[in-house]
Amino acid sequence: MSKEKVKVAFVTPLMIIGGAESYIINKCKWLVENGFDVLVISEGGENVSNLPKEAVHIKLEGVSLPPLVFTNAQYNNFKQSLKTILLKNKVNVIEAHNSYPIVHVASIYKETKIPFFVNVLSELSYRRNPLLKSITKKLNGLDLYYTLTPQMNEYIEGVTKSKLHPTIIPIPVKAIPSRLEILDEKYVLSVSRLSNDKDYVRYLIQDFYELYKVNQAFQAYKLVIVGDGLLFEELNQLAANINAEIGKEVIQLKGTVMGKDLELLFQNCAMFVGMGTTLLLAASCGKPSIIAGFTSETNKYAWGYWGENHLDKDILVINAPGDRLPISFQSAMQDIIESHSRCSSAGKAAIELFNESYNYDSIMTLWKNEYQKIIDIFKNNESRIVNELKNYELQFHFYRQIRQIVKLFKI
Repeated sequence: MSKEKVKVAFVTPLMIIGGAESYIINKCKWLVENGFDVLVISEGGENVSNLPKEAVHIKLEGVSLPPLVFTNAQYNNFKQSLKTILLKNKVNVIEAHNSYPIVHVASIYKETKIPFFVNVLSELSYRRNPLLKSITKKLNGLDLYYTLTPQMNEYIEGVTKSKLHPTIIPIPVKAIPSRLEILDEKYVLSVSRLSNDKDYVRYLIQDFYELYKVNQAFQAYKLVIVGDGLLFEELNQLAANINAEIGKEVIQLKGTVMGKDLELLFQNCAMFVGMGTTLLLAASCGKPSIIAGFTSETNKYAWGYWGENHLDKDILVINAPGDRLPISFQSAMQDIIESHSRCSSAGKAAIELFNESYNYDSIMTLWKNEYQKIIDIFKNNESRIVNELKNYELQFHFYRQIRQIVKLFKI
């Protein structure tokens, strides 16, 4: 690595409370502690305040939107703003995320000549997204396609109908510090963005209620749900109806919780239900960590306890059943509360696999080398990259023209 500081720009949709945003924060913290400069471009959100103070955040409206919603004039203005931010801040390499930041970054490369790559943090964004599919296939051929697990890549291969060869680097998760005294309070914890792709929370609430009604021992437990989003009011009303029927508050929707308060919730819960980064945070605390599904086919069920299968290191969410057998959330929670040995073994398996597979410093050292590798790829293959992106531009303009025709004739 050159002695001159490298500046990494993260171009991402939002900085709200969620796993992808925690991922960015963790990477930024390590990078600034290890001699990098960091710029984050997004549409903002409550998690901006959790970025390290050395990181620069610039809010850019429209970065989360598809190019097809802009008029030509609007999109030209937007691209000019993005280009100005990147050049003014003397960015050396851009890590662009899905769904649309990578599309925007690719569209201005010929003007910025700044090395960039796609790092896919959510595979479901590939549904009905031809521009993302196209640019991913282009970048795959240039060794500029990254994602988090082999399972995510399998899904993307399915929707792009292409054999892909990503660089797979796990999520760098900063483990929640252990406490001398762990209270193990009687509550089930779930932490997620309450959006349509996290609809497992609805089924978790219903199964919690069913178990509460029939299992006397479970009546000592509560369900604590952390997160905000489009489904918050609907799920809060569902919880309120159940609480009213039972006659006390057994289901709590806490909204946004951050920092030490969130750490305490992880440290003291009896078990966790979720996916992605939050699942790993629970595992880092040695909690039985129940894997939730991510699609309409899978989100009604639990898919085992993370860590009990060594392959779980590559499985943070379930998109398709595969070889796993579904069980209800009710059954998964009941197994934990009715067997101390089951609870202990599930928690032990979770923390052991976390420590083995998600070492924060090791993963970030990989990224340090990858950023330099990406810079070198562009330096050594500039003409090839320009040609590949010309082909992509033709597709990009074709989709925009189709969109304009659809709008004009209201097809």
